[in-house]
Amino acid sequence: MQIEVVFRNLTPSDPLKNYALKRFQKIERMVDDAEAKLLATLSMESGRPRVDIQLTGQGVDVVASEKNDDMYAAIDLVNDRIGSQLRKASERRSQISRDTIGESLAEE
Repeated sequence: MQIEVVFRNLTPSDPLKNYALKRFQKIERMVDDAEAKLLATLSMESGRPRVDIQLTGQGVDVVASEKNDDMYAAIDLVNDRIGSQLRKASERRSQISRDTIGESLAEE
């Protein structure tokens, strides 16, 4: 998975970028698609830090956004939100496959 961190209306900082990359590696383990792309935009909006995430890939299209008084906390919150969205999507896919298998066995 490709992870890109972009700074908007904010001075780029290596420690902040490294922290974001480290946190988003958790997401990387949850996505099976090697061609998936995660775009993280770190910005200042109305004087408050904001983090926007867009995760796209084959079978994956997830978007999340968080504002907080601390950029590091915003990164953690948006990371948790993306993780929960991916878990829910995975559960839905497994439930659909179980239902489909159950229906095909019932027809036989």
